[in-house]
Amino acid sequence: MAHKQQWILGFPSFFYQTLIFLVFATTTIFAYLYQTNKADFFIQLYILTMVVKFLAYGVYNLFMIMEDKDGAALNVVFFMILYIVFTALEITFLYRRISNSRPR
Repeated sequence: MAHKQQWILGFPSFFYQTLIFLVFATTTIFAYLYQTNKADFFIQLYILTMVVKFLAYGVYNLFMIMEDKDGAALNVVFFMILYIVFTALEITFLYRRISNSRPR
């Protein structure tokens, strides 16, 4: 839609790869975290997944930059926008799950 409205000039060269990678990674991590019932284990698992995500996403961004130096800025900005959106959704749904399962 933004491309049709001419808000952006073109798509990033890694548009589909980034979209698929982030959807897959976020869904997989969310599924593991959502199934966790123990609070202590959940915290440790969440921190571990954050570290693994940062490392994997850093490698992926480095790969994008090395493969397409001219379009690196657009690729990384697109990646960061999607990362923020998917992480916000993940946190929102996990917070609902944890706050509903907490004894009152």
